[in-house]
Amino acid sequence: MNGVSKLSVSDDIALVTFNKIGADLKFISAVFTDFANEGINIDMISQTAPTGDFVSVSFTVASEDLIKVLALTNKYKKQYPDIKPLVSSNNSKVQLFGEEMRNMEGVAAKAISTVASADAHVLMITTSEVDISLLVTDYNLEQTVELLETEFGVKAER
Repeated sequence: MNGVSKLSVSDDIALVTFNKIGADLKFISAVFTDFANEGINIDMISQTAPTGDFVSVSFTVASEDLIKVLALTNKYKKQYPDIKPLVSSNNSKVQLFGEEMRNMEGVAAKAISTVASADAHVLMITTSEVDISLLVTDYNLEQTVELLETEFGVKAER
């Protein structure tokens, strides 16, 4: 019982970040709606705690949607000159899943320590009660996955 029953890797993931946007969610709501209307699936979502009236929001999309993503971010740059979107590609999502996680302490600590030992460049972490998702650059993805496979005794699915 180590808390992880499944390890999966999704390649070709892009990270989109909007810094210093209104904390009222009107802008990000419009962004998510525009992305949906363009057929772009948003996956991992992370928002910072507010700093004054502002937050930063990051999310992931499939790299195959980058042309549409860049067209939309250029539109936002024109409409909102103070907002500077950042887009990063050459990333992969490493996802650890396990129903046992719900009632087991230390799984995230073990996963993050393992990833740290690989010197992985982690760009984002999202979690639920039964899932830990890590967005890592492709720089040393294979070593990261191998260490997680060894630590949790599961073979990664791709």
